[in-house]
Amino acid sequence: MTMPKLKHIRAAYRVSVKGLIYDDGKLLFVRERSDTWDLPGGGLEHGEGIAEALRRECREELGAEIEITSAAPIIIPTWSKKFDTPVLIIAYQVRLVSPPTTTTDVSELRYIGANELEQVELDSTLSANIDQFYI
Repeated sequence: MTMPKLKHIRAAYRVSVKGLIYDDGKLLFVRERSDTWDLPGGGLEHGEGIAEALRRECREELGAEIEITSAAPIIIPTWSKKFDTPVLIIAYQVRLVSPPTTTTDVSELRYIGANELEQVELDSTLSANIDQFYI
């Protein structure tokens, strides 16, 4: 008997941890290997803790260490058009402990204000939910 791939099990979510990094009311976004902008972060690996995953992802994408500053995350069930799969975003406010930089995973970094969102193309998992992240 073959097991169905996770992508085909609609009750399963891909879990994505995201860092909310603010500067003067703007959020830090990254551009990876596509033309869309996303919050820094990525997939939770099997057996990995959420905080551990967020720190790892920020090191990989921003070359920076972070400190999680919010006690409770923002949790958003959403959908990835790119992978045609449900995604559960777990986002924490974080503070940069060291300055961010581009890495092999990220070609560009940019702080984007809520009033600038119409000028950029967001990752499909964020497009309907982005207002929830602006404070």
